Amino acid sequence: MRRFFIENDRITNNVAHILGEEVKHITKVLRLGKGDEVILFDEAGWEYRARIINSDPKELKADILERVFPQRESSLEIILGQSLPRLSKMDLIVQKATELGISQILTFNSHRSIPKLSGEKILKRVERWRKIALEATKQCGRNSIPHIGSPVDFSEILAKELENGLKLMLWEGEAGSLRKVFDASPDQNRFFVLVGPEGGFTYREVQEAEKAGFNIVSTGKRILRSETASISILSVIQHRFGDLN
Repeated sequence: MRRFFIENDRITNNVAHILGEEVKHITKVLRLGKGDEVILFDEAGWEYRARIINSDPKELKADILERVFPQRESSLEIILGQSLPRLSKMDLIVQKATELGISQILTFNSHRSIPKLSGEKILKRVERWRKIALEATKQCGRNSIPHIGSPVDFSEILAKELENGLKLMLWEGEAGSLRKVFDASPDQNRFFVLVGPEGGFTYREVQEAEKAGFNIVSTGKRILRSETASISILSVIQHRFGDLN
């Protein structure tokens, strides 16, 4: 059964009021209508089985048949600090990171970032990434939409606090063993991972991250593309510490 997002203040007297793009998706794309059942979920984590009771093209109403609080979120808090790669790659990273249970994606500009976004272009791109995160959340069964941050400077990313968490920077140069870092923190459940753009981090950026408390770890013998590195490290963390097993 298809899932759709609804703000919890749009549910009154056990009736859901579905507006906007979701109406178009339900009626025009999926061709669902009166009498069909859908799954709705809200920002608080609740999920609702509901039956559509009208066929208005601007606002659908649906009777709530069942209300549950499913436990599908990861037990881990994972923040991905992603230096901006080429924009189509960022779309992929947002989608797959959401599926893998990411908590936040904080975008930033590093020395070798290729796209230099400013003004209205930033707003449009962040809006696009948030829509991708929402669609991925609906598809994979999550009820919590990850936060997607607007691009900031590298220094702001380094200044972000993560109390009692493990901070990692992936680097293709001479770096420490990821396995050894993990072995030293066997019960960790909070992670902050930095991944560079296509050209990687500069040596100076690596030094700055190390001073800020990040463990500089190797990506292995092969040099990974930015999107491959992001997806891979999230998968490894979920397998080692989370629910991907």
